Amino acid sequence: MANERILDSALGHLFARALVAIARADDQIGLEEGLRLQQRIELRTGGPIVLADLLLAEPLEPHRLAEALRQGAGPFRGAGVHPGELAAMIVTDGIAVVLAKGYVSEAEAGVIVRFASALGCPLDEIRAMCSRVAPWLGTIV
Repeated sequence: MANERILDSALGHLFARALVAIARADDQIGLEEGLRLQQRIELRTGGPIVLADLLLAEPLEPHRLAEALRQGAGPFRGAGVHPGELAAMIVTDGIAVVLAKGYVSEAEAGVIVRFASALGCPLDEIRAMCSRVAPWLGTIV
């Protein structure tokens, strides 16, 4: 899962917007978070996405990402990413981005859970994915 790539560029852009929404949940993106954000996006999509464009884009709501992924027709046909896989990518990469500052805020954890839940991931699976970073989460998830 750690090496999974998102091959569809439209889905990659939505994934990047989801990570931005997570990083912005506490109303700020510090230098460390910004660098990690860009790194994670490039690792998943195979190329850079202009961070300034993502920051200026309309904030992505979790249900919009889920709707886009559920639409069988359109740009995601054959994209090869199951909603559960995308949820796991969002959880692991979202945590990695916000941990760049040393902790995960309650607001950030809430957005991570909302995205994963919208993609059909049960709360117990989200907790399991977060178990390695539990000391930095407190009782948030």
